[in-house]
Amino acid sequence: MKRKKKVLVFPRSIFQNVFSLLRWDDAQDQIGKIEGSFAWHFRPDAEMSEDWVQAIPCAIIRDSDGKFCVLRRVKNERGDLSGKLSLIIGGHIDDETADVSFRDVMQTALMRELEEEVGIFPLVNPRPIGIVIDESSKNASRHVAFIHEMTAEEITPMAPEEFTNRSTLTGKFMGEDELARRRHDFDPWSRILIEDYVCTEGVKPTVRQPSFF
Repeated sequence: MKRKKKVLVFPRSIFQNVFSLLRWDDAQDQIGKIEGSFAWHFRPDAEMSEDWVQAIPCAIIRDSDGKFCVLRRVKNERGDLSGKLSLIIGGHIDDETADVSFRDVMQTALMRELEEEVGIFPLVNPRPIGIVIDESSKNASRHVAFIHEMTAEEITPMAPEEFTNRSTLTGKFMGEDELARRRHDFDPWSRILIEDYVCTEGVKPTVRQPSFF
């Protein structure tokens, strides 16, 4: 019998009234609160919770020219992700460990995701840049992205359940102008990053209406 996995969660109230990219240096109070309150819940319960949200450590990859790596998501049942372009590599923290800090657990999970999904095992930890919170739907609001940045010249997609190799855009590195033009083709987290981090000049951000936090 397959054992049900638990995922790392923290109280939804920690990010009350935040909907966008919260820069890492501005999020240290919230990170401190997570350190003192995170827990492990079975994933089906976490997906239905109104009080707890799931931490998703993620990375975006740039090459030495400053361009960003793009991947094409597979088609699935969630409409806001299905077939969309993405800048984000990451996943749930589902390796329950006792007596360690949230920061340590997050870094370990992120390194594992990079190795499993795109064949990269960084020699140094990716640099945290911020936290993305999407309140556009109840499903979206149940996951919070902890975004890190790293440098690589190429990737090898290794997670066919997440990204398709059939797209010529999977593994392509795009500059700011192209990302700005195509931002509506990206998943919600990536679009927030493009508007609030990658292209902070000359791009009018989407009007966002907080609903669920």
